[in-house]
Amino acid sequence: MVREDQSGLWDNAVSLLDVIPEDSIAIAVYIVGALIILWCWYGVQKRLPQPLGGISWAVVFALIATPSISEGPNSSIAPAFFGLLFGVLTKDGSLIWSNLSLISLVLGLGLVIGYFWSKFKMTKNTTDLSSKTNNSSPL
Repeated sequence: MVREDQSGLWDNAVSLLDVIPEDSIAIAVYIVGALIILWCWYGVQKRLPQPLGGISWAVVFALIATPSISEGPNSSIAPAFFGLLFGVLTKDGSLIWSNLSLISLVLGLGLVIGYFWSKFKMTKNTTDLSSKTNNSSPL
């Protein structure tokens, strides 16, 4: 329970949230939550073998960060994974396929970008090693 002398302070704090539009709050919570989850998963995937860690990070990114529009009277942005789960629970085929296609698109793009990033890092490391060995003197 809130004491009577603190109820005015609480009302002022809640009225401050009324000024901010609901869509802005939903987008901010979605982005910050996705970043926190991806940061935590990065800590886990660093300990996994290199290809498995990168692929698992791409899968978690696709599941968490793929946006979709939720249905209902107060529809706003939500992860497509929740839309996929809702479609499976309600057996709505169009909802399942639309969210699954979005997740698959983001996963495919993430894997392609990860492939080119690993190739870039590999060639960068080999050129760095070759340039260090050529410029070093024996003395």
